[in-house]
Amino acid sequence: MNIIHLVSNKVWGGGEQYVLDLCRRLDADGHSVAVITRGIEAVDAPFRKAGFTPGHLPLGGVFDFISSSRLSRVLDNMSEPVVVHVHNFKDARTAVRARQMMRKPGAVRVVVTRHLVKPGKTDRASASLYGAIDAIAFVSQTALDAFLSSNPKVGRAKLSVIHNAVVDCGEVVAADKQPGELRIVYAGRLAAEKGIEKLIEALPLFPQNAVLHIAGSGKANYEVALRRYASSVGVGDRIVWHGHLSNLAPLMASADMGVLPTLAIEAFGLVVLEFMRHGVPVIATNQGGPREIITDGVDGILVPPGDATAIADAVGRLAADKDLASRMAGAAKAKVEADFKYEQFYNKILRLYDCH
Repeated sequence: MNIIHLVSNKVWGGGEQYVLDLCRRLDADGHSVAVITRGIEAVDAPFRKAGFTPGHLPLGGVFDFISSSRLSRVLDNMSEPVVVHVHNFKDARTAVRARQMMRKPGAVRVVVTRHLVKPGKTDRASASLYGAIDAIAFVSQTALDAFLSSNPKVGRAKLSVIHNAVVDCGEVVAADKQPGELRIVYAGRLAAEKGIEKLIEALPLFPQNAVLHIAGSGKANYEVALRRYASSVGVGDRIVWHGHLSNLAPLMASADMGVLPTLAIEAFGLVVLEFMRHGVPVIATNQGGPREIITDGVDGILVPPGDATAIADAVGRLAADKDLASRMAGAAKAKVEADFKYEQFYNKILRLYDCH
């Protein structure tokens, strides 16, 4: 089978990692895999490192007919069957147009993974687009419910929920830490909606041996603002800023707990699974995808969004009760192994592709 992924984001994030992991697995399974991006180096580099050379198109959206025309020529030259897998509805429009512009009728299937929590559009053009797409997978029930909240005109049979999963990375050597350090880790984009300010606000209430490690990147001026804020509340010396890490596993595996203090509703929260895979309990806000992953008090702790005191209380609870932290760590790892294995996810994607 030939699979083309269209990736139009300008920055690397969870959606791009989703595509890369899937490309690797499809390639290992003997499928022909291609990735088309906008030519942004931050997005291209991880694909190249993994052995995939991205093709480039403008992927500019509704008025970009150049991408559709060029993609149609690519599709005309491919043997069947072909799947074009896109990760937003803007690129779905490009793929549908390309299929319509092909010189010869072909077995081209257009599928979408929806990584956002947003209502579906109800205008006539969107209804037409939804009708032309062959399948739409949502990364959580939260994302599907939000899409349906506006009652868009779309065949319900083509909608499904396929939870994300994490690739088994084998044995990981945890990063070193200072003796006696209570290591708290945040991993993800540095952006206002991620709630990092609330995590920093909570830090003075953490046990004195707690050190916050922040791994991720964002706009330079926002990171500067975060550092200034940390200094203003007197915790600048208790934070380690790692920037973007190409391999987060050693840092995650060394954590005593992971924290995802997102203010916005997460569509899924892949980082939650990544911590849990390493046997690390997670403190996350009780909305969106994390609420579908974490059983509060069993394999993690859920807190209200924007509540620095609740974050601090959860950290203190785990720090003070080593038995509880150990039980949660074991339950977290067991849940990933039972419910979020990558092979389970992969087989559902293959069914989405309609190849078994």
